[in-house]
Amino acid sequence: MCTGTYLQTTRGFSVSEFSKYRLTEIRGMAPDVNVYRFEPLEGEVPDYRPGHFAFLHLLDEQGNTVVKRPYSIASSPDMPYLEFCIKLVGGELTGRLEKLEQGGVVGIGRPGGHMTYGEEERSGFIAGGTGISPIISMLRHIAAQGKKGDFIFFYSARRKENILYHEELKRLQQKNPSIRVLVTLTREERQWGGLTGRLCKVIIEKYAENAGQYRWYLCGPTGMIKAMKNCLVELGTGPSSIRMEGWG
Repeated sequence: MCTGTYLQTTRGFSVSEFSKYRLTEIRGMAPDVNVYRFEPLEGEVPDYRPGHFAFLHLLDEQGNTVVKRPYSIASSPDMPYLEFCIKLVGGELTGRLEKLEQGGVVGIGRPGGHMTYGEEERSGFIAGGTGISPIISMLRHIAAQGKKGDFIFFYSARRKENILYHEELKRLQQKNPSIRVLVTLTREERQWGGLTGRLCKVIIEKYAENAGQYRWYLCGPTGMIKAMKNCLVELGTGPSSIRMEGWG
């Protein structure tokens, strides 16, 4: 999933094989979200596409897997490391991950998955919470490649403090004017001058004219993603033009 298990994407996919990586950076992104960067112990990061996920393996002293979970990759393919944006939910993996110190070694499997960016010149993105992970990978790729077109990202967060990659989203828009980012907060705040309330058909239709002509990428809680898919279909988007991942 964006930050957990995608059963539909792991069929026929090896989840036991991995290469070893070193944790090089831990950064707090929100009260309950950290960003982790890992660099390979040997060689370079394998080729992958924006939107891919990989299994993160936490290891024992002998280098064997203790627990593993799939997470969407937040870094873009041009970066020399793999980055994951992970919500700390106190689970079997995240509980152990919080104790992992910089310099610690983990295993990371071969990247894969089906929700990959197709290099379209007109793309829409919708995410909630840590569902931003595969989307920020795509936006970083679009900005790094200097792609021209129309790329609009609708992002939903509870409060301003929960907006992940907030400053980078601003920089990406400055670097590539073809990228537009609209953030809505579901919990109203006095100092917030942007959109409020849940994402809906009215908001999408207002800012993404002819929404049916976009290729859409959706990632977030399952309920939200299903609702957004229905909105897009009502706006004329064919189901084959919608790629989505969800959890919960």
